Amino acid sequence: MPGWLGVDIERGEDTDILGDLHTMPFKDSSVDEIHSRHTLEHVREPLLCFAEMYRVVKEGGRITIIVPHYSNNAYWSDMTHLRPFGVRAFEYYDLDHARRSGFPIYLPHVNLRTRRISLTWWPERILINKSPLKRGLLRFANGVFSGLANANLFLCERFWCYWVGGFYEVTFELEPVKGGKDA
Repeated sequence: MPGWLGVDIERGEDTDILGDLHTMPFKDSSVDEIHSRHTLEHVREPLLCFAEMYRVVKEGGRITIIVPHYSNNAYWSDMTHLRPFGVRAFEYYDLDHARRSGFPIYLPHVNLRTRRISLTWWPERILINKSPLKRGLLRFANGVFSGLANANLFLCERFWCYWVGGFYEVTFELEPVKGGKDA
């Protein structure tokens, strides 16, 4: 993205820094924001990645993670994918929520408060490559299906996400909570 540093494990045209999500080349609390799109489904140790993201992002910073939703039927065709995600994936790393819910605490030193979760039926970056008619129809359906899903994420995942062919991706906006009783 323009104005951002591209960090990747492999050299590419958008790679500014060679690095690994498991051991990021940044100092503690030195990054304002992390934006990860369709990456975490490929990593073998996601908990290490969550801990690293938490470590490098400043208090009050933001971590945006976009990953395939488990109902995305194309997800299962990519053999490099190791895990899909549901809308509740980060509840275990919001320490207040995890304690209230009786969830296991897998990373007691990581506290990622969920600010927003949204499902996308078809992302715009894919729709722009369709013919004008198909693009228009898919944009309309995307507005309807994504709107209904995001009105109640629980009902969507629990009862009807597969009826519409699945959702392409889920976006998490997380905020690191550092200091205080939940650090």
